[in-house]
Amino acid sequence: MKHQQNLFAPIITKLIFPCFLVFLALALSSCSVSRSPKNETPTLVTADAPIFDKRFQEIEIKDLNLENFWKENVAYETREPIPINNNTFADLTDQVKNAVVNIYTLRLEERDVKFGISPNDLLPIKIPIISTIFEIIPFQVPIPFQSQGLSLGSGFIINEQGYILTNAHVVQNALDIQVLLSEGKKGYPAKIIGMDRLTDTALLKIEADQPLTVLPLGDSDRLRMGEMVLAVGNPLGLRHTVTSGLISAKERVSAQANDRYAYFIQTDSAINPGSSGGPLINLYGEVVGINTAIVSEAQLIGFSVPANTVKEVMPLLVLGHAERGWFGLQAVPLTIKQAVDLNYSGGDALVIQKVEKDSPAEKSGLQPKDIIVKFDGQPMERFLLFRRKLLGLTPGREIRMTILRNGEEKEITSTLVKRATIETPPDPAEDPES
Repeated sequence: MKHQQNLFAPIITKLIFPCFLVFLALALSSCSVSRSPKNETPTLVTADAPIFDKRFQEIEIKDLNLENFWKENVAYETREPIPINNNTFADLTDQVKNAVVNIYTLRLEERDVKFGISPNDLLPIKIPIISTIFEIIPFQVPIPFQSQGLSLGSGFIINEQGYILTNAHVVQNALDIQVLLSEGKKGYPAKIIGMDRLTDTALLKIEADQPLTVLPLGDSDRLRMGEMVLAVGNPLGLRHTVTSGLISAKERVSAQANDRYAYFIQTDSAINPGSSGGPLINLYGEVVGINTAIVSEAQLIGFSVPANTVKEVMPLLVLGHAERGWFGLQAVPLTIKQAVDLNYSGGDALVIQKVEKDSPAEKSGLQPKDIIVKFDGQPMERFLLFRRKLLGLTPGREIRMTILRNGEEKEITSTLVKRATIETPPDPAEDPES
């Protein structure tokens, strides 16, 4: 066998260069279009496009009053358990379905246009060595190509004036948005008030000429593993589909590298493409999450953005921008070993690992190994709740911290700034709690 390979080697070598010239000429005179969009979705439609509603963008966040912007039931302690019978889910569906909408978008998409043609596509059979070389040589050169495509998603009404919550990825790069009310009663054009890709949330507005059904936002922190929920949406274009399931887990960290802030509710209530943006509803008829993602390799593993996360970022959505303030520190939950080393015997706390140079944190006097015991007067009950609070903090926001250093308690006050105002930008890998 080795001898045969040596006999064929001179012939193959003589064929390579002529074949290369022939196929290179064919490649330069041909083109093919890949129909697969890129994995990373770039921003192709900017915030100054007509699809964005800019009515609130001149308002300062300190002047924003969202007290009655969404409905919320607060009598949690006096609630009676919901009795379960054969009509429980049917009655709940009748209660909420008119507030769930279908969202259809015409969007700008970026695809790969590849000039050239692979020589292996022209060969009747694959030739050893030659085919391998052709696979290595980049005969096809990718060039960005923009086209328009249709997509679908779901959403739900939170305000009688026509404000709708959905996922950011449902309306990203949208050129036109149409919202269809329950059971196809009527469709309305919609505009984007604001969206936040970090939490995958978006706020839309329609001008309705009829009374609208509104869904209240519940307290997602009160959810328990095993609690029963419903998911309502537009899966695969099957309008207003309802599925039931359980809360499988809470505070699931996103598997995507860019979603470092996102802590999801996991549910086994069926969520499919097109369900994104629809509500996850508890048995009291409250939205406890926005259905946003599935695990394609598994069955009945879906994720929802918690309702309390949505509440934190609502001011950013209303104002139409998602610019967050920068403080310039990295902090992690205090471990038992660190607590012993630092002679700390209190409750939950954070320990500072790093303070950025010339940052507000450094200017306020914070140092590594300082222990943060309170934030804006609230104790550090849980690390994830602290991270969620930071999602809604904007440049110019004053924050207060109570820290312990060498057993002595100190009060720290500082103001968040824009990252662009810092001469040396922080490392992109910096922990988001900064």
